[in-house]
Amino acid sequence: MDAKTCLNQFRTEYQHRFKVGTLKNYCSDINQFLQYEDKAIDKITKRDIRNWLTFLSTEKGYLPSTLNNKIKALKNFFCFCREEGFIPQDIAKDINFVYREEKLPRYLTKEQLTALRELLKGKIQERAVMEVLYCTGVRISELIAMKKSDVNWTERTITIPNGKGDVGRYVLFTSECEQHLKAYLDSRTDDLPDVFVLSNTVGVTKHPNVVGEWFRYYSRSLGVKVSPHTMRHTFAAHLAQKGMPLECIQELMGHANFQTTRIYAKLYDHARKEMYDEWM
Repeated sequence: MDAKTCLNQFRTEYQHRFKVGTLKNYCSDINQFLQYEDKAIDKITKRDIRNWLTFLSTEKGYLPSTLNNKIKALKNFFCFCREEGFIPQDIAKDINFVYREEKLPRYLTKEQLTALRELLKGKIQERAVMEVLYCTGVRISELIAMKKSDVNWTERTITIPNGKGDVGRYVLFTSECEQHLKAYLDSRTDDLPDVFVLSNTVGVTKHPNVVGEWFRYYSRSLGVKVSPHTMRHTFAAHLAQKGMPLECIQELMGHANFQTTRIYAKLYDHARKEMYDEWM
């Protein structure tokens, strides 16, 4: 069968199994491979996949994380093709993921966090976004999806109904965060249900790139790399330094992937050691 036809059927079959962005990325990666090989689906071999990955690594300089995403896409695709009878066996089943060295996630020191807060004085919306990212540890996609109805002001909690992997949870926020979040909401004149209505010079938008633009400016101003995800790492590191057990931190962050948990276990150990060194 024609490989592009198989891809179209894969896209149709999996449109309700994956999130829109995930499926789009998978199909893009699969299409990239099919264009490289340009063979009938039943003529593609395991060696073809390995040759393509080698090409991407050596000729294109793709990072292990990017290669692993492409491998994951091919594994889903060829598993589907085998189940549908398009190919006699799943040729991607035994393709191993690329080893990548686990780097310690970057996070801000207390002094750097203080400098960031100083930089945001008078910027009501940006300060509220930063405080929620830092105090809750949520992902940027979760922050953008927040609704006012998700906030429990009495308990100072926010419900995250559909986190990564559709895993629901609730997160906590501090009284300082509450102060800045209320100040931002009180400054709004709209009646939209969203907690954050992000805006730039163009106008209202829900795209996370707006927040990304802010953080790129913070990085230049502070002379230290900082992003929305840096705030998530900072949340975890600072809680570890204060003595919160790793299991509790992982629950608040909504980790469903063991590999991610391992990385944050290293972050936890590093943060605790930094605090020990400071005490000693």
